[in-house]
Amino acid sequence: MRTLAAACIAIALLGGCDLTTRIAANETAAVLQRATRSLEEHWDVDLVGEGLPASILQLEGIYAVIPEDEAMGMEVMRAYGSYAWGWVEEGAEDALARGDLEQQEAMSLRARLLYLRGRNIGLHHMRRRDAGLDAAIAAGPEAFATYLREHYGARDQAAILFWTAYAWGGAIQASNADPELVADLPFVRALLERSTALDPDFFHASAIMALGAMDAAIPSELGGDPERGRAHFEDALARTERRFFAVQLQYALSYAVSVGDRNLFITLLREIVDGGDPDPHVRLANRLARRKAIRLLRRIDELFPQ
Repeated sequence: MRTLAAACIAIALLGGCDLTTRIAANETAAVLQRATRSLEEHWDVDLVGEGLPASILQLEGIYAVIPEDEAMGMEVMRAYGSYAWGWVEEGAEDALARGDLEQQEAMSLRARLLYLRGRNIGLHHMRRRDAGLDAAIAAGPEAFATYLREHYGARDQAAILFWTAYAWGGAIQASNADPELVADLPFVRALLERSTALDPDFFHASAIMALGAMDAAIPSELGGDPERGRAHFEDALARTERRFFAVQLQYALSYAVSVGDRNLFITLLREIVDGGDPDPHVRLANRLARRKAIRLLRRIDELFPQ
């Protein structure tokens, strides 16, 4: 691992983009992409959280040399999104619980910037696929949705759409209702809907889960629909066989809170807390979800005032 880190640093410091440098970058990128998968099975949330910032810098160093590599770009996007969701947002929640609003705002801003970096990487690769992306966005959400249907028709294209939407949506959630970012919600929905149409099971049905969260938590005047959201969550639970606890977590946090269903909230979160280790391939995500579920259960009287 020390050799790998040294290689990453060396590549990041190289000034040129000659053939030797690019070959080294591509080879190291392939190793890093395989290594990333092993983290998904790790059991120690704190250890991974402490190491992720260094990993992100390593990934960025490689990506700076091969910015046209879409697979590498998605690894960087995932790293930013994972760190923001699993650790930075948790820091903001801790600060809020302590009443430290200044720290809470600083951590939320940090999460937003991390998500925005991921979104911008996703849009960069979408532009590389087709130069008409910006014109489609400028034409509005309906035109953008049409553009996605016309330009994204293969199953393996679901990934870039999902990870771009995930980062964009995360930035909106961390924005403290910044109207400029909130106005982008229809573009996020269009990306999620197209990703779902291409591959509904991609990354544990996460696009379906995200659509459920949007429908359940967003006011109806902005396009939300709690019962449609519930249907999405039930679909995602069935597709994942209830083994990807992020679904139960979002179901509780968005739908159950929105409709005031305290019993459903408790049931879903207790399922996470008591669920053990049902799928080693998503062990880290499930342990993060468990930690978040415990935190939410402690806030139950705040979220469901008597």
